Amino acid sequence: MRRRYRTTDLIAGLLYILIAAPNSAAPDPRTTLPRHTASWQHAIAHISVPTSRVADGRLKHFTEHCTAVAVTPGPEPVFLSAWHCFEHYRSTVHPITLMSDEVTSPATLRLISSGGSMREDWALLQANQAPSSATWIPVSPQPARSGQRVTAAGFAPHESPTETENTQRLLMAHLACAVTDAGADPPASDCMARQGASGGAIISWTQSGSAQLLGIISAGDGETVSYFYPATLLIDRIQKLR
Repeated sequence: MRRRYRTTDLIAGLLYILIAAPNSAAPDPRTTLPRHTASWQHAIAHISVPTSRVADGRLKHFTEHCTAVAVTPGPEPVFLSAWHCFEHYRSTVHPITLMSDEVTSPATLRLISSGGSMREDWALLQANQAPSSATWIPVSPQPARSGQRVTAAGFAPHESPTETENTQRLLMAHLACAVTDAGADPPASDCMARQGASGGAIISWTQSGSAQLLGIISAGDGETVSYFYPATLLIDRIQKLR
């Protein structure tokens, strides 16, 4: 991932949240979130995406690990994620899977539509069934504001940024961060998000303490900045699917 980019860089194509943990001695502001501690956490899912692309002159198969957020109730909830997680998704045999340690037969997802580029880094998916303990986070009707306090949450390795197929990925959240530039394209925050958090949630909070989805984690430097796609822009698309 590039550490900083402009709108013109988006057209050339941005990299994902794939940066290794920095060598800085600064403490990691993220915390693990046991899934039973708050209802909104059940709306955030670890997804496994089968992909294929040419590497070293040969077509090879990979698994992309990202995050998705349920934005409608069941029985077949709609999820939001990031387009770049599905850029190389070509499979008609292996499904996109909602990973869970709680069930033996995880739910699968169908890709409905996407923005098709890093500039429009969003994807809409629909589950074939409601996951166990499922809940959802409504999309915020209000756009982001600079200085707005938010929470960033997504699935990522807990200790090491080096991933393998068997790497344990936990729901990690930067609970107290903020939107730093709501007018940027895409909007920027000072939230920390690392590999696997792509497609995760930037959450705003109502005065009553309810969670609302402000944006979908798209890119960043893995340390001091995370960019997000505004979920508000997708409200009409989501409502047509309900």
